[in-house]
Amino acid sequence: MSDPYDPWADVASNWPGVEVVIEPMRGTLLGELRYPVIALRAGTSAAQRRCTLAHELVHLERGVTDCGPWAAREELAVHDEAARRLIRLDDLAAAVRAAGPGSAAAVLAQALEVDTQTLTLRVERLTPRERAMLRSRLAGRVG
Repeated sequence: MSDPYDPWADVASNWPGVEVVIEPMRGTLLGELRYPVIALRAGTSAAQRRCTLAHELVHLERGVTDCGPWAAREELAVHDEAARRLIRLDDLAAAVRAAGPGSAAAVLAQALEVDTQTLTLRVERLTPRERAMLRSRLAGRVG
């Protein structure tokens, strides 16, 4: 199995010209891509910064700078991709097994080193195949 996705390693390896800064920000944004800078909100948790950096890197990869009326759809696609990178199915299964079925999202998010928004989106957008695979892993079967 490969190592979990690390957005900090990704930016260092694949985006050497991009600087990541942590700074106070107005409004509610947790981060902003201002190429060649990715700004992350000061005062956020390590998990929030990790998720936000992954999100901004997906924006950078997609090269979409102005999505106009499709902004909401683009944001969902970017957040979905970031969540998939950050939360692998095997890791989700391991976190659920360790915390116990029915555990609070905050407990699972902490175990996975993500924020609850990212965890919630990942779980909501599991494909039918992924749901079946997750059930199988939780039942102790490999699949």
